[in-house]
Amino acid sequence: MPSYLSKGLEFDAVIIYNASNKNYNNEDERLLLYTCCTRALYVLNIYYLDEISSLLKHIKVRLK
Repeated sequence: MPSYLSKGLEFDAVIIYNASNKNYNNEDERLLLYTCCTRALYVLNIYYLDEISSLLKHIKVRLK
């Protein structure tokens, strides 16, 4: 499902593909990334190519 259609919905798991600095690096994209991340109820997987978005660099990762 495209991210712009997910506002107001929740999912058991969310996969964000290519959350690189190239795709998410300004204010409009920050809001879109926030919406995508907050749709996950249980599992959020974020994948990226090259360098992770600067919007996500300082987030601590919790691994099982």
